[in-house]
Amino acid sequence: MRKKGTFTSIRLAVAKFYVYPGSRKKMMLIGGMACLILVAYFLADSLVFSKSFVVRGDLSSNHANFEADCAKCHQSFRAVSDALCSTCHEKTNDELGVYTFAAHYVYRSGERGRAASSPGKQPGKELPCSSCHTEHLGREAAITNVPDAKCVGCHEYGSFTQDHPQFEFARTKTPDDSTLIFTHVRHTKFILEKLQKETGNVYLEKACLYCHVPKSDGKTFKPIEYDAHCGDCHLTTAVETPSLAIKDMNDPLKPGVETLEMIQRRRGPGTQWAFYTNPNDFKTKPGGKVVKSPVYHEDPWILENLRQLRQALYSDVGLSDLLKTSGDVPGNRRAMLYDEALQALRGYLVGLRSRPEPEIQADLARIDSVLKSTEKKLRRLPPTEASAFLLPPDKANPELSPAQRNEFQDFALKLTRPCQECHFVANASIMRVQSDQRVLRRAEFDHRAHILERRCLQCHVDIPVTQAMSGGAPVDNARDRSAIQNIPQKQNCDECHNDRAASIRCVTCHFMHPNKENRASLQLFVEKD
Repeated sequence: MRKKGTFTSIRLAVAKFYVYPGSRKKMMLIGGMACLILVAYFLADSLVFSKSFVVRGDLSSNHANFEADCAKCHQSFRAVSDALCSTCHEKTNDELGVYTFAAHYVYRSGERGRAASSPGKQPGKELPCSSCHTEHLGREAAITNVPDAKCVGCHEYGSFTQDHPQFEFARTKTPDDSTLIFTHVRHTKFILEKLQKETGNVYLEKACLYCHVPKSDGKTFKPIEYDAHCGDCHLTTAVETPSLAIKDMNDPLKPGVETLEMIQRRRGPGTQWAFYTNPNDFKTKPGGKVVKSPVYHEDPWILENLRQLRQALYSDVGLSDLLKTSGDVPGNRRAMLYDEALQALRGYLVGLRSRPEPEIQADLARIDSVLKSTEKKLRRLPPTEASAFLLPPDKANPELSPAQRNEFQDFALKLTRPCQECHFVANASIMRVQSDQRVLRRAEFDHRAHILERRCLQCHVDIPVTQAMSGGAPVDNARDRSAIQNIPQKQNCDECHNDRAASIRCVTCHFMHPNKENRASLQLFVEKD
């Protein structure tokens, strides 16, 4: 090595010799060996050991078959794509997409204004599927068990004990369906007497479950049905209509009923029942009047004459002419009106097929095709409009004076007097009863899970059945009606759902995704993409 000197004016010392680095061959050899070992392990892991080195953990059981093909869920060097999730999960023919945030905004309410495209949508709140449903946590991981932290990112309150608001129906005091004249105490007493005779058991809950029949899942209840729950006592063979004036065909401004023979001769749409009705049910009275006995539930003769009275009261009854009862329904049940109208039209077609006129037969195929097309459209896109089924107040028949209108209204009340033991009648129409009264539309409640701890009347206390049965103070008749919202409020739930006892997590009662009934169409899953 060559000897070195000093530098700068003050003669700073430097190393006496230049330093030369040693050979790097050894370092490069060791690094190369380590890389080869890593590549060998990666190849062995990919081909033999199920990629345990690459994957963080096993997939849940529902996705286990995808472990051999990462591209099923992952794009190159990216997180899981929502579009790839939809490939399997969105086979529902639902315009909004059952698993989308748009559907979450609608969330069982049926109000399309809640969809993500609405002006009230909050930007930046659209979370990817993988942010809530975390994978690679093992075969038995419940990836649908979303933590509360994911919910409170959008909702202003936390779990059930942290500023959760009062239930909407209790906060707004929304009345229950009030078109049915029904008293719980009176019917409970009668059912208990009947059960006492039949079984000897008089538990109050048995009286409740006599009418409120659980569905197979034990969570909710089947709709109340007349034949199953009411027919044993109501409209017996002794019930008859009042003596009703027969319609004068030469005086359309005077109310009256059509006799069975008149309906048969007219052969109007949907009146084929008239050819199978027992004529002995009708008794002609002096003065051109008729009495029908017995009266049946949804009696076709009464409903047909009500329809004729509505047509006299209004110049245009719209689609309400296809309904048995009024078109007043909650917003989330509009599809029911369309289904009922289509069923009525199908019945009209059945009647027309027996008509020999060639022009009628020529139109049947075209009408049938239009109905099928309409049904398909309604299945794909739930209806949002129901006003066409409502009787328009501005379409009153101008030929009728106010006095004549009142005369028709009074006659409709007289015609339906047997029906009014349970139903309200207005504008010559029986008011629709909401047989399936679901209140918690944004939450799930499992009666089966609660019946072990609490009995029916320990939670449903707004109607004082227990008070009446125990011989307490007289019951206020205003509280003993079907219109009373006999659903527990949040304070009732707080007794069990708190920090010390039952779960208070959001997913205990709420779900991100709305009703998935369309998934039952297995045809969607076997069709090729």
